[in-house]
Amino acid sequence: MKKNYLFPNSFKIVGLAITAVAFIALIIWRLLEISPEFKMPAMIDGGLLGGCRFFCMAECGIITFIIPVLIVGLVFIGFSKEKIEDEFVTSIREQSLVWATYISAILLILFTFTIYGLSYLYAMYSIFPLFLILFIIKFRIELHRANKGGEK
Repeated sequence: MKKNYLFPNSFKIVGLAITAVAFIALIIWRLLEISPEFKMPAMIDGGLLGGCRFFCMAECGIITFIIPVLIVGLVFIGFSKEKIEDEFVTSIREQSLVWATYISAILLILFTFTIYGLSYLYAMYSIFPLFLILFIIKFRIELHRANKGGEK
């Protein structure tokens, strides 16, 4: 039995809207340095200077919500069915996933040896969204090439 774990094609539009909102929020957060702090429930709150608390209320910044929203939007874009989803499109999708995995792994290793301190935490936090962006770009380029009838 063939199983298809892709979202319906209509999720692509929803994903574009969610991703656009998240990118705008990221730009505002980065450029204006606006970072409202608030408390939310946490399983673990490990402070920078020691002391780890479990099942407590932790101080969080707005980035705590922006990145997961961005990830949801990118997943909707990347894993929505195409209007014509056949074996060839599935093959392109799989090849793009493998390519994005390789590039992300190389970047993760590179980041580990070249970025330190709190910047490393931000770099690690950005690896999965970067993976999804790379996958989407590669998939779209290869799909466009295939539709044009061109070769690499």
